[in-house]
Amino acid sequence: MIQEFKVKNFMSFKEEQVLSFEATSDTTSLEYLTFEVKPNLRLLKMAIVYGANASGKSNLLLAIQNMWSILFYPKNSKEENIKFSPFALTSDIPTESGITFYLDSVKYQYTLSYNEENILHEKMDYAPNGVMSLFYQRDFVGEDKVPAIKFGDLLGISAKSKKTLIDNTLNNHTLLSTYLKISVDAEPFKKVHNWIKDYVHEVNLNNSLIDITKKVLTDKKKTEFILESLCKADFNITRFELTEIKNEIPKNFKKQIENDPQLPKSFKEQLLKDTKEEILFQHHTKDGDFKLTSGSESTGTCFYIKLLDQLYEMVNQNHIFLYDEIEKNIHYDLLIHYLSHFMMNSQASQLIFTTHDQLLLDEDFIRRDMIWFTDKSKETGGSELYSASDFGLHKNISLYKAYKVGKLGAKPELGSIFLEN
Repeated sequence: MIQEFKVKNFMSFKEEQVLSFEATSDTTSLEYLTFEVKPNLRLLKMAIVYGANASGKSNLLLAIQNMWSILFYPKNSKEENIKFSPFALTSDIPTESGITFYLDSVKYQYTLSYNEENILHEKMDYAPNGVMSLFYQRDFVGEDKVPAIKFGDLLGISAKSKKTLIDNTLNNHTLLSTYLKISVDAEPFKKVHNWIKDYVHEVNLNNSLIDITKKVLTDKKKTEFILESLCKADFNITRFELTEIKNEIPKNFKKQIENDPQLPKSFKEQLLKDTKEEILFQHHTKDGDFKLTSGSESTGTCFYIKLLDQLYEMVNQNHIFLYDEIEKNIHYDLLIHYLSHFMMNSQASQLIFTTHDQLLLDEDFIRRDMIWFTDKSKETGGSELYSASDFGLHKNISLYKAYKVGKLGAKPELGSIFLEN
């Protein structure tokens, strides 16, 4: 679980901003929306981000994703650039980010500083015995020079493994991403690497519905979960299956594919196959059953199935999912049903999402420490991040009404609807 995330000089965030998941003394939905990672420390399972368009909501999710990505994924070569997206007016200084998280009840703290060419500094601390200790630290020394790297005394990895990691860590690689590229016996690195790979996910994880269905159909329990959830959501879908249908391609489009020199041969063959995979959904009614392809289903139905695939993971194991405007394509009542299912049945998963749906603020289960706002500073143009709990509003004051009338900021300032001559 994430306890805290910090970012500075990334996209619209100029100054350092902090997103905290540490629960306040608020007792609202305590058992359902928080998880006790250690005695007297509860972390929120859900964070909801509001703000006007272009205020930085999506950038906050991207900042979280980008930090995990740099930490985890290796580059193809030492010449490959790091994904560097600084604030427009401070492009000459590094981006800085940091995250505190818990893995199997062990606390980790990671900080990162980088520009387009180099990891300038990174440090990971952890507390395997309850006291924070060094995991590793690296610092940039110079172009074409091996970074300065030191390891903590509690890691328990051999001198040979340490040397292999040092020798193979390029200036555009984090130490953990280097581990992914080489064969080395380093169990503490493997533990963190596998956790990120299996349980930390990208924004709006865009797996295709075909790929999701293939995987779901190999898991009887997940299939039953999704069908039961679809039934509870009033979709009347009782079964789904993969099938092959005729691949009807217009002649002019087919010719364009065949004559396009930019398309690889294997990709052309895939596009021009006589048949293609399709999903058939069986619907049940009093008058009889019928089947529809995924192309005939509503956008909301297809999107909700993707959400259910992730809900199953969050209920059965502890995952971190990020969603930008989660309410798109589904009815408000269905969204509440989904969020309620998540908070009532998950243990230590976290769901972080942006939304424009103000009605959520009026739900009884909402805690003020889980509501965050992004707003643009009129002085610097940078995005600022703050929590609803920062305002100290009396518990009897409606968060929905306070936001709607502008007391909490993070709303567009709109001009007159009348046109001037």
